[in-house]
Amino acid sequence: MVNISSICKGMAVGMAAGVVTYALTNATKNEKRRFKSNTMKAMHSVGNMMDILGAMFM
Repeated sequence: MVNISSICKGMAVGMAAGVVTYALTNATKNEKRRFKSNTMKAMHSVGNMMDILGAMFM
């Protein structure tokens, strides 16, 4: 049987990758630098959130 949630997750990841690719191909040099900086900030925030959640359950 096909798992619908897996299909939806795959479609969401594919669309996100397409949006990122489109944004980077049409961005100026400064926009690309800002995009990279914002992406790193978001990754750090997610990492911190995971650490906090992990600490709550330990």
